[in-house]
Amino acid sequence: MAATTAGRAATTAHRLAQGRISARVVAEVLGLWRSLDPLRLTDPGWSAQVLAALARHREDSAALATRYYRDFRRAEAPAAAPLPPRPAPAGTSAPWRNRAATSLRVTGTRTVARLILGGLAPEAALDRAGPGVAAASSRHVLESGRAVVQTSLRADPAARGWLRVTDGDPCAFCAMLASRGAFGTPVLYRSERSATTTAATGEEYHDGCGCQAEPVFGRVVLPEASQRFAALWETSTEGLSGKAARNAFRRAHAAAHRG
Repeated sequence: MAATTAGRAATTAHRLAQGRISARVVAEVLGLWRSLDPLRLTDPGWSAQVLAALARHREDSAALATRYYRDFRRAEAPAAAPLPPRPAPAGTSAPWRNRAATSLRVTGTRTVARLILGGLAPEAALDRAGPGVAAASSRHVLESGRAVVQTSLRADPAARGWLRVTDGDPCAFCAMLASRGAFGTPVLYRSERSATTTAATGEEYHDGCGCQAEPVFGRVVLPEASQRFAALWETSTEGLSGKAARNAFRRAHAAAHRG
């Protein structure tokens, strides 16, 4: 958790701003998705339109993250030497486009085809698959801003690492990752991979994830929400380990959410 009021405010504002970008992405992608003819799934037009929309929003996400890192660093490490200017990551580079195109096929056209083959009406199949397409699209957009923060951290000699900051309604897996290390020495993630040791896919941020990374320049203190998740982990997983512990925490997290 940020040590200064200005740092905490910057993190909150950044998370909410990225959330608004996500909401715009979901709305735009769903609009494009509904224009797809479920009986002409090989039509590349809708995919090209979605990728063009994602490129625009990725630039917005990256620009937000660039400002956030600058403002957060100024608040948390005012005495640190200035960082040399770096070019913003390109929002239209081939690697992300290839990954996004694959996601659109897996969550979109392939899902629709599978549902239709399973007996669902074409329009109903389109409606069923839409939320998955939108969630995947949001992840590929927010990836751009998250990459800015991670790249800045790696290049910043004043940074110690980062903490995972969840949105107001994280899934059990994100809550678990955010809670790590509250008892004893807090976990200070130093790479994307170090935060994903129990993720089945190896991905740090799943489709629909609202988590962001908060840089750490001084003493490590978990955010209040993460401390609550850590306390829940301790009480719900006592005597358990591995998959049994994760399942117990997931049930406790769901029960706490309902309460």
